[in-house]
Amino acid sequence: MDKDYGILNTVFHHVTDTHVVHHLFSTIPHYHAMEATKASKLILGEYYQFDDTSVINAMWREATECLFVEADEGGSRGVYWFNNKM
Repeated sequence: MDKDYGILNTVFHHVTDTHVVHHLFSTIPHYHAMEATKASKLILGEYYQFDDTSVINAMWREATECLFVEADEGGSRGVYWFNNKM
């Protein structure tokens, strides 16, 4: 999912606002990621994901509602469950 961090996009070489294209083409140079993102939006259409939540609100959401994976309580090897309980 792409996320806009404002001025930090430039500082981070557009890693956060071109994250989707990075996962599609992991070897693409960061200096081509913006134009690749623009082109991929047309191809992906409704499947392109962008989160426009503010940074502060996103951090709060992750701290309070974050889903994580934990091992099965019974000790079954290889069994994991999604959880969001703190």
